[in-house]
Amino acid sequence: MQQFMKPSILVSALLATFSAQAQTSVSDTVILGSGYANQVWYRLPADEAGTQPKNNWDLAFRISGSMSSDIMVNNSGSGALWVYPKSGTSGWSSVDTTGLSTWSGLYNNETSWLGAMGRYTDASNPYDLGWGIYDMGTHNVVGDSIYIIKTQAGNFKKLIIEKLASSTYTFTYANLNGSDETTSIIAKSSYTGKKYGYFSLDTKTALDREPLNTDWDLVFGQYATGDYSSMGIAGYTVTGVLANDTLKIAKAVVDPATRSSYTAFSSLTFSGNINGLGYNWKSTSGVVKDSNVYFIRRNNGDIWKLYFTGWISGVSGNGSIIFTKERLSGTSISEQVKSNTALALSPNPSQSGQMVQVVYHFETGVDNAQLLISDITGRIVHQTPLEKTAGLHVYGCNAPLSAGTYFVQIHTGSEKSVQKLVIQ
Repeated sequence: MQQFMKPSILVSALLATFSAQAQTSVSDTVILGSGYANQVWYRLPADEAGTQPKNNWDLAFRISGSMSSDIMVNNSGSGALWVYPKSGTSGWSSVDTTGLSTWSGLYNNETSWLGAMGRYTDASNPYDLGWGIYDMGTHNVVGDSIYIIKTQAGNFKKLIIEKLASSTYTFTYANLNGSDETTSIIAKSSYTGKKYGYFSLDTKTALDREPLNTDWDLVFGQYATGDYSSMGIAGYTVTGVLANDTLKIAKAVVDPATRSSYTAFSSLTFSGNINGLGYNWKSTSGVVKDSNVYFIRRNNGDIWKLYFTGWISGVSGNGSIIFTKERLSGTSISEQVKSNTALALSPNPSQSGQMVQVVYHFETGVDNAQLLISDITGRIVHQTPLEKTAGLHVYGCNAPLSAGTYFVQIHTGSEKSVQKLVIQ
């Protein structure tokens, strides 16, 4: 049954905060799941832009840029990659992995979007693109290396990237004994506007995993770092945040007491390194460093302030990264909320079984208003009609929501307003 309550001081403050939008801090939580199971793309002016299991791919082929050709390997989970040191492609039929444990693994670049197959080139040969050689006559890249790859399922396979021709990658892979040899392709045209197109060697499946490059700023998840190489640990897997290469990031270390009010970004140096946020916002023991503040310049000129406030391990918990974001300058951040509707939730995060106040305001009356709550898979878990008249309304939601992330939506015909709700 729908419940309408008189607006409280808290509710009025929520609405005023929501309507003001600019220069308002917002606390948000990204949940990676137990075992850091997911990879989550995020847009600063809005919210989550996409979620995918971290282990449903093995290779990612560069799409953006007609001349780009690097290929990423999935270093999270069981994934690993080695270049075969005993021969070039002519040794395909006689691959011998004796001594594999002594070979150096290959890892994606953690400071730029440059995959492992493309990062390790011959500096003396300007036509060497890592996995192959660029042909000036045909403008194709022809593979010259054999790779050994350990898939996310833990299977070892041999692999050749045959060529990149007419914006299509062709590659061949097989079990180490030569059985189940398969040739597959990834066409750049199938992933227009994306950074990478993905492939699972175990399922022999091409995957369209990521949002459009213009639709995300940050990606939360696991990646390999070389920071521990001095300790003899190459490609150590860490959990953190990487940035779209359209962003610039600066870091300030401040007195924790002033972190919430600190805005002196103009004196900082901004860098295009995609690990500008990285994983070092928490200590090796998992404690959030409360003196770190980050400033992010988006490609439209907006400056955002972000700092981390909480961290729940994915080993013993749900893998939550909790942070506060605030737009300091630039254009309006109202990207999801339509002009006629304002929406706020309280409390958020909430507890399972706790009533959530859905506060909404219509500038003018609407013909139809529906509240929908969906989980991260898109499944509708709660739906109800709402009051349609102009003004401020509050719906007390008692839907039995278990712990997790949900999207609360108000639909008014052609318009939709969305807020994320976290149930702990």
